[in-house]
Amino acid sequence: MLHSIYRPYRSGSIQALIHARSMGHYIVPSGWTDNPIEKPFLELFWCVSGIGEFRCMEESVFLNPGEVCFYFPGDCHHIRAYTPWEYYWLTIDGPDPDLLIRMFHLTRPPRYAGSCPAELFNRLSGELRDTSARGEFRAGAIAYEILSLAMGGAEPEENGKLRRFRALLEDSFHDPDLQIETIAGKIGIHRSSLTRLVKRYCGMSPMEYLLSFRVQEALRLLNDTEYSIKEIAACTGFRDPNYFTKVISRRLGKPPSALRRT
Repeated sequence: MLHSIYRPYRSGSIQALIHARSMGHYIVPSGWTDNPIEKPFLELFWCVSGIGEFRCMEESVFLNPGEVCFYFPGDCHHIRAYTPWEYYWLTIDGPDPDLLIRMFHLTRPPRYAGSCPAELFNRLSGELRDTSARGEFRAGAIAYEILSLAMGGAEPEENGKLRRFRALLEDSFHDPDLQIETIAGKIGIHRSSLTRLVKRYCGMSPMEYLLSFRVQEALRLLNDTEYSIKEIAACTGFRDPNYFTKVISRRLGKPPSALRRT
């Protein structure tokens, strides 16, 4: 079964970072191949079941269930069904594809992203059938959501550890004596293992994640309460109000007093 739908014009008719140009849902037998061709757009593949084989930078890589991979603009697409294979695909273009690749930290090799959001792909199919500017905006929004899910997944066996890390951090961030070793111990892993896990899937160290969470909570208190700067610092795990002010100013460009809702 091959189902695909294409935008009925060469380039996007709206001013937007992301233009969804086509999508498809394929269920193919083992040995099926697509015609090798160089394509000028970004393409995402999300495996539902079976295994697909891709030529990537002169090497073969395999796409397994729950994994995504990409071909970049200018890549030659070599695709083969290694086993009976079901997958969804999505193509995107826009005014600056390289910016899009950098924004989402996209890489060609497969990465685990979790269950394929088939409902989103089906919604995208419907919006691509709407050839108005409204449909194009909505299709771009769905494509953005699919990209976000593709790059936000984590390895199945590590999901629980990440959730536990975040839960423990949310429970204890207000404690100025909170140590990453303490969180790692409660999760049951070594600090270095936790650091690798958080860096891999959150793009920052556990300590940086903790600091970001504290700043986020401080912003909420600055906007939603009448607490003093000193009280907010204490509530968010900063023992020294001067250091709190320094962190806020460095990250947001203004001192806490200038960020309060007037």
